[in-house]
Amino acid sequence: MSLTAAMPPMRLFAGRRGLMLVSILLLNFVVWLDSAKFSLLNPFWSADLHLTPAQISGATASYLLGYFPLLLLAGIMADRIGAKLMLVICIVGVTVLSATMAFVHTYEEMWWRNFFFGIFFGFLWAPSQRLLAVWFPGALNARATSVWMSSCLVAGVIAPAIALPLANHLSWRDAFLIVAALGIPALIMLVLFTSNKPEKLRGISAEEIALIQQEHRGATVREKLTFRELLTALKNRSVLTMIIATAFATTPTWLSGPWLPYGLITLEKVNPDTVAWVSPLIAAVPVLFGLVNGTLVARFFGGRTRPWLVLGPACGAIGFALGVVLHDSSWVLWGFFIGAFAFLCDPMFWGTVNSYWSGIARPEVTGTLNGASAAMQVAVGWILTDQSGKWINSAAEGRAQLDTVWIVGAVVFALAIIPVLLSREVRVHQAVAAEAAPATEPSRTTGGAVETRP
Repeated sequence: MSLTAAMPPMRLFAGRRGLMLVSILLLNFVVWLDSAKFSLLNPFWSADLHLTPAQISGATASYLLGYFPLLLLAGIMADRIGAKLMLVICIVGVTVLSATMAFVHTYEEMWWRNFFFGIFFGFLWAPSQRLLAVWFPGALNARATSVWMSSCLVAGVIAPAIALPLANHLSWRDAFLIVAALGIPALIMLVLFTSNKPEKLRGISAEEIALIQQEHRGATVREKLTFRELLTALKNRSVLTMIIATAFATTPTWLSGPWLPYGLITLEKVNPDTVAWVSPLIAAVPVLFGLVNGTLVARFFGGRTRPWLVLGPACGAIGFALGVVLHDSSWVLWGFFIGAFAFLCDPMFWGTVNSYWSGIARPEVTGTLNGASAAMQVAVGWILTDQSGKWINSAAEGRAQLDTVWIVGAVVFALAIIPVLLSREVRVHQAVAAEAAPATEPSRTTGGAVETRP
């Protein structure tokens, strides 16, 4: 009997595993909301602190400077010590530092506050994906990771409706304090409803544990790995080429954070309240796509992950290029291609790459691999964001002042496709997909996914 026939289809939000997933989604939503409002409110805090465009990009980039080293460190610590502890450190630090915005009054204070915020934010990414890889193997992992990516992106959808009215009618400092309070329920759910291994979650049934173990297809999933095992995974050529790809794949989206609202509110003079209700409609596009990305990965291209890892950066490049072409068009259309179409890269790429790591290596090293790849991505993002203030062409009219920013971003998106094509293929198995056919016998399986040569 095939594994598909022996196992009932498992819904993402069923059982204690579903409660664990909800906790991870809430945590990521709150932290990304905290991050999103910083860039979104830059017209307010930059005016209040009397900052130049170069100082705006410098303050924003300081967050990335603190963020990228911790991404790798947190990934390694998640694999060596435990992912749950890393997430507790993250939400506590982010909540406290968000509240400290009430005491920022100079550029230097803003720079250092944002730098330390980035450090604690770095504890979020890799540990979250490590837990998802352990709890949701195979095709179900692609679905869980895509939904997780949507929880990150939905913060950008809701942030304008929350932060802009608060900043416009109260103050930008009040907006930071109010959002910081959301970290408290996220911390409580994280402590009560997550664990590093299914067996350690209080209240989980033996049947649910057995089902998860079956989904791992007999592979023994350990809570902690040695440094030697982590280094062995990094020696794989495809691991290295895919890490290079992640350095460029979604990096240009960091440029949208400070310069999209700058283009709308500062250059186009759009009322912040108008941006507050239009922006969520635009940003909802990649969020909604993220809800179906995992299903699409499992059902199209034979379950191969590499086509989706190419399509993501391609959408980003096209979106930014159209932002240049359409700088004189309706600001809604301009914002759509920069803030929605280009952002399809996020659910396509990050919603799929965790399945790639689980297949090319093993689920237990996804913390380290996601940490390494995200660190590379943010390091490049820091360089782009830090330099982007120098690319503003004040001699141009309106939104055309930002054209160079979007051109550079489009080129970086396109560069990501090359190392993806140089990486070996990974195919997610279909054992837990609701309508999947029985899995064929692979020539080689690793961590619940099939790896084949190009």
